[in-house]
Formats: sequence, C-alpha cells, structure tokens
Amino acid sequence: MESPVTHPSPSCDDHPAHEHTLVSDEVLQQAAAICAALGEPSRLRLLELLHQQPHCVSELAAETGASMSSVSQRLKVLATARLVTRTRDGKHIYYALADAHVRHILEEVFDHATE
Repeated sequence: MESPVTHPSPSCDDHPAHEHTLVSDEVLQQAAAICAALGEPSRLRLLELLHQQPHCVSELAAETGASMSSVSQRLKVLATARLVTRTRDGKHIYYALADAHVRHILEEVFDHATE
C-alpha cells in the first residue's frame, strides 16, 4: 500500500497578501437580505411561479393554496430584498422577477439543488 503524499502546511506568512477589494458593508447587508428572502420555501415557490410569468396576488394565492394575505406578506419581503417588482394594471398589481440577475440566481439555485 502506498503511503499518502504529504505536503508541508504553508503558513499564512508564506503567502503574499491577496489583492482584492472587499465589498462595502452596505453591499454585504443587501446580499444578506437577498439570502434571507430566498431562505424560505414558500417565498421560493412564489419566485418559481414568477420565473414563468408575472402574476397578481390572487393568481399566486390560487396556485399555491395560500391566503392572499400570506402571499402579500411574502411578496413584501421579496420586494424589500429587490427580488420582485410591482406593476399596476387597473385594480390589479402584477409581480414579476426584478431582473435577469434574479432569474439567473433562481436557475442556478434550482439546478444546484437537483444535482
């Protein structure tokens, strides 16, 4: 049986300082808010439905079996995290994914979760 190859453990002093720019505290806070908003299955379900097409609250409630009040509260969290946008059309407010970044995040998360 071969013995495993061992490499000496480098110390932190052996490596030059990494040159990169850290994101601002404001960007970290926004990123954390996005992750928190994504971290609940019922909100992810709404985003999955919005990935297909814009919906109003009553459509989302009917498709998820949740109350309109619950859906509205979940959408408020998603809107605060800038993951969805709202557009008024007569008496209805339609929700949609905020932009291509959100669409891409969802696709990557769902793809990774199915691996």
